Amino acid sequence: MKEKILTLLEDALPTVDWSSDFLFSAMDSLAVTTVLAVLSEEFKISLDSEDATPKNFMTIDSIVSLVETKLKEK
Repeated sequence: MKEKILTLLEDALPTVDWSSDFLFSAMDSLAVTTVLAVLSEEFKISLDSEDATPKNFMTIDSIVSLVETKLKEK
């Protein structure tokens, strides 16, 4: 799951350092919106601005956790 998400996000936003320990600070609002849109479409889950928190966007692992949580709620 992590590798799939990482590949999707690297393709969508190649300038973001996905190994960062605090991704949220490395992304502007357009990048955050892009992440939400890409993941929503790929996994057929509902992600919106309320999910775009520093906690959910801390690392690639926290983004993976967010997706997994949304998939379980589906």
